[in-house]
Amino acid sequence: MVNGIAGMDSVRNQTTWGMPNMTRETSQAQADAVRFQDALDRAKKALEEAKVSVDASGISAEEEAKKLREACQGFEAMFLDIMFKEMRNTVPDNTLFGKSQGEKIWHSMLDTELMQNVAKSGGVGIADMMYDNLIDQVTAQTLNAKGTVGK
Repeated sequence: MVNGIAGMDSVRNQTTWGMPNMTRETSQAQADAVRFQDALDRAKKALEEAKVSVDASGISAEEEAKKLREACQGFEAMFLDIMFKEMRNTVPDNTLFGKSQGEKIWHSMLDTELMQNVAKSGGVGIADMMYDNLIDQVTAQTLNAKGTVGK
């Protein structure tokens, strides 16, 4: 009977919801990639909407720069969150007690919040590089929308 229980434990450790760990990790990576692409699409859409709102309401360049900074920080936070979760996945689970589903959810929420705070407080520099590369384009688009360039 003990061997039967030990056999069940090894099967439970190798599979989750009937799927091998590799499949679960692959599906998690694919889900992260989809979420990442969705966030990129939302950022592009937000940038386009910001451009349209500049055309309609005459938002100042400072407000545009602030929105761009927030978008860049959001991108960095999401990138760091994905990276941190992947790093956490490399740490072996405690085989004696394992992790409950609640603990996994809590760690996921903790990682997300932590990386948002890291990005807002300076991060690793991704947001700054993106901002530096995009600010000239956004400023040029804002000026072109207001009709002040080329006159």
